[in-house]
Amino acid sequence: MDASTLPDDLSQRLDAWLATSLERAEPLAFSDIRKGVRSLSALYVEGRGRGNIAPRSVEGAARRAALSTYYGVLHFLTAHHAAACLAPGALGQPAELVDLGCGGGAAGAGVATALSTLPRVLGFDRSGWAIGEARRTYAAFGLRGRTRRGRLPQGLPRLAEGQLAVLGWVANELTAEERNRLLTEIERGLDRGAQLMLLEPLSGRVSPWWETVSTRLGARGVESALVKASLPLPDWIQRMDRAAGLDHRELGARVLSGPVR
Repeated sequence: MDASTLPDDLSQRLDAWLATSLERAEPLAFSDIRKGVRSLSALYVEGRGRGNIAPRSVEGAARRAALSTYYGVLHFLTAHHAAACLAPGALGQPAELVDLGCGGGAAGAGVATALSTLPRVLGFDRSGWAIGEARRTYAAFGLRGRTRRGRLPQGLPRLAEGQLAVLGWVANELTAEERNRLLTEIERGLDRGAQLMLLEPLSGRVSPWWETVSTRLGARGVESALVKASLPLPDWIQRMDRAAGLDHRELGARVLSGPVR
């Protein structure tokens, strides 16, 4: 099957997950969620100078609805496609996927459902709202999930053999010091036999540190790639794209993954 096409059962789960998210957002009008989408877009592009991006991203009902009904779907599709594009068995069959800075759980679920065997999932995030969303997301995709609340890099679960750490659009939210400390702990986990899949936006402006980190993790067998694809999008996403003046006809990410076990 083409990696850009979801299996029928997974496509149905995606549709049901989106429908449930939209039902929970019903007190808000389409225009309210559009404002949330635009507000988040501005936060991640122009609002970086103020810092504290992660907690600011979940401020207000409109931003939260935009995350659960729009950006979450895009992250799920991108992460699933990126994982599916890896060489067969590249990430093996990890017993547990550790979804670091999980947000609503979209990236972790996207990667988990692309693996040959569904792993257990541990979602880790500082936001209580995000933890609740992640639980619903994991359940929606048939994943055995549990969650833990904490802030990266503090409280990072100890990574070891049999675990796959997923960082979906998280590293760019950290300060340079936080990112360095997180990478140090991830390196220790890799040395103990864990694996990593890190996804970031294509824009080099968002992650100017990418080449440095790629070289650093490459010493441990982690490989860098750019993934781009035109993926089928739900009607809701296409409508919101047009209304918000955004274009996701092609999805993509910078990806660090491995090492191959």
